[in-house]
Amino acid sequence: MENIRILMIDDNVKLIDAVKEYFKNNDEVNIVLEDYDGLEGFNLIKERTDDFDLILLDLIMPKKDGIYVLEEMKKNNINKKVIVETSYNASEVIREVSEYDVSYFILKPFELNDLEKKIYDVFKKKNEKSIDFYNSNLQVSI
Repeated sequence: MENIRILMIDDNVKLIDAVKEYFKNNDEVNIVLEDYDGLEGFNLIKERTDDFDLILLDLIMPKKDGIYVLEEMKKNNINKKVIVETSYNASEVIREVSEYDVSYFILKPFELNDLEKKIYDVFKKKNEKSIDFYNSNLQVSI
């Protein structure tokens, strides 16, 4: 499998550190960039688009949220694979997020090995999109 380079945008510094630690000895998955709010995160997406393959994106963050990041990506025609990770579980938000062509939606807290599986799944299934409701074990193909 190819080397998967990840940009993680999440205001939870401890979570980013835990994900980086989990993948530090992994030859296939690397956290290459990180940011802690939606506004700076989107600026990083625009400036360094070629430096990553996948975005791990939180929805609730300071300055600008994950929906803002997804909207700006769409407006700027930036097509990157995205796994949305959040603790916010409202059906209307999940429906809105699914309209932005995200690859997966995973609820926090999640097990890091489950996140790893989802990252691999995103790269195995080139055109198939899924939303993963981790806590309810429900998977819906869209």
